[in-house]
Amino acid sequence: MNLSLQHLFGIKSRAKHKSHAAPAPAVSEPPREGPATIEDGSANALRRQLIQVLLKDSMRRHGIPVHWLDCQMLLVSSASRGEGMYLRIIMKQWDLRMLTYALAFEKSLMVDITRFEPHASTWLYGISWQFEVGDSCPYQELPDHKVWENRPVQSGAQADLKQDLARMFAIRDADMLVRGADAAGNYEKTQPQILPPR
Repeated sequence: MNLSLQHLFGIKSRAKHKSHAAPAPAVSEPPREGPATIEDGSANALRRQLIQVLLKDSMRRHGIPVHWLDCQMLLVSSASRGEGMYLRIIMKQWDLRMLTYALAFEKSLMVDITRFEPHASTWLYGISWQFEVGDSCPYQELPDHKVWENRPVQSGAQADLKQDLARMFAIRDADMLVRGADAAGNYEKTQPQILPPR
């Protein structure tokens, strides 16, 4: 972990202050982020704190209400990459705009994380999303299967408009049949124009 991150969060070396440090208060329940190996003062704890700060800062900067999103850091071990972390962004409030721009928000957050921690790709293995929106989501059941087809399902207004247009064209066609050839216009054949010699 970069020394600059330790200064950013005001965390000092344990070795220097071991004799003066007060005992840590007892915790009644384990931290929500995952394994207890994310201890205060450790590299993983600094990373967690950095991402929490950057997430809230990014939300404020983009105008997203701060209570809409939360995050957890999950410690994982990969046979190929070793020990690392996953960021889980938790959506607490349903909003279609947030879903629409979730990927853009994720990309922006990764830019911020990399700016503060250039080696983030070595320990941040990925980002996932979790929904804890409760009843704030109006879509509690799946729609008709036609929603997933290529063509959009026509609304009532669209169907009415199509019927009105079909009636108008039918009236026009009937009128042209009654009036005969004159309805189509009585135009002469197009003739090429002869240009005078130069």
